[in-house]
Amino acid sequence: MRSDARRPTGLPPLAAEAASAVLAPPRLPTEAAASVPLARRAAPGAVPVLVRAPAAGGRLLLVRALHGLAGHPGPLAVATGRRPALDGVPAGSALYVDVAALAPESALALEALLDEARVWVLAGAEPGVVLPGTLGARLSAVVLAVPPLAARAAELPALAAALVEGLANRLGIAPPRLAADALARLAAHAWPGDVAELEAVLARALLVADGDVIEAAHLVLATESPAAGSAAPEAPRGAELEYLLAELAHELRNPLVTIKTFASHLPALLEDAELRGRFATLTTEAIERMDGLLENVLAFARLGAPHREAVEVGPIMERVLAELEPELAGRALRVRQAVAPTGRCAADPEHLAYALRNLFAGVVREVPAREQLALDATANGVVTLRFAAGAAAADRLRRLAAPGEAASLGDPTLLPLAFRLARAILERNGGTLAVVPEPGEATSVVIRLAAAPAEGAMT
Repeated sequence: MRSDARRPTGLPPLAAEAASAVLAPPRLPTEAAASVPLARRAAPGAVPVLVRAPAAGGRLLLVRALHGLAGHPGPLAVATGRRPALDGVPAGSALYVDVAALAPESALALEALLDEARVWVLAGAEPGVVLPGTLGARLSAVVLAVPPLAARAAELPALAAALVEGLANRLGIAPPRLAADALARLAAHAWPGDVAELEAVLARALLVADGDVIEAAHLVLATESPAAGSAAPEAPRGAELEYLLAELAHELRNPLVTIKTFASHLPALLEDAELRGRFATLTTEAIERMDGLLENVLAFARLGAPHREAVEVGPIMERVLAELEPELAGRALRVRQAVAPTGRCAADPEHLAYALRNLFAGVVREVPAREQLALDATANGVVTLRFAAGAAAADRLRRLAAPGEAASLGDPTLLPLAFRLARAILERNGGTLAVVPEPGEATSVVIRLAAAPAEGAMT
């Protein structure tokens, strides 16, 4: 066994009443709740269940509730990390594992468990994430799909009321109601921390309100915290760090191959004027590529912690597109823009410009020549870049949502490093990035940042 393998952790069953509430509306969307009976019937035959839900949306809680309501007699083992020790899971157990995070060898070990059907696998993954190897197909029999909270605006009032009621019951007090202005502020928030963030916001509001009504003034959202602009960003680690390093090495290797190839023919170059000219041109281009790449990585390292404020998206997009005009013209790409006059978001302007520059530059490299890019920015902090790409490019772009299982230099799914850097900076500013496949070969890259307040700035 590898020294970094982690033994699964056993968790106690969830009480039946609590489990029933977790697996029913409003905690669970109506469509997802309709799949719960099927998931419960999967337990006796150890038919795997895939729970596609944000980790911060209570994915582990959903799994614990499903394990309890399904009447599964065995314990629930929770495997964490890239390389959990799956070989030691007792027969008859239920196993929860974050399947998208698994290293290649651990994905194979999970497939072996599925072959043997000696444990009931309850797999977890973020919505839209591409799963390792054949696991996407093997875990498709029963899927419990829960979208991010930001996509559940219609359900937010009922969900918030249910959470307030649960919190009030724990405190032994009558549940207060949510005022209309409070609900409006909740609806306008981007919820990067999903249901976990909502519950924390409501818990604080319940303690502060100390009455029968929670008003908008009682709510403190993440982008309004005095410490929001000063918190140090969390350093990338684990799978994400492996991908960043692999993509950096991948992009440096390509120009180095050009230089090494010509260097191996130096004797001929000394005698052939034409070859000397080609050598000078191509090596200069290769060195410029490496220099630009390293400058971009250094710029990323210098950004530091974000200082968020109310930012107008339109002018930043205009500046970034002007900087990329040579690349756009070189590939005959056209850009159609639609920016809302009140399009503002809460972000560090320098960070946002860096993220958009890298994202747009990466897309320019992926789309076919003479393609039209449709760029939309709405008033609520959402930027959408829509374009057509070939099937291979579209598949690579979908990997943006989260890292997959491999990080080797030969992996054809490796994206340009610019994409990973852009996503890291967006997340540092409390934003999210999603890749949405559309009919045909169309693809949309959607950036969601917290909407800025109507007046004033944030720090």
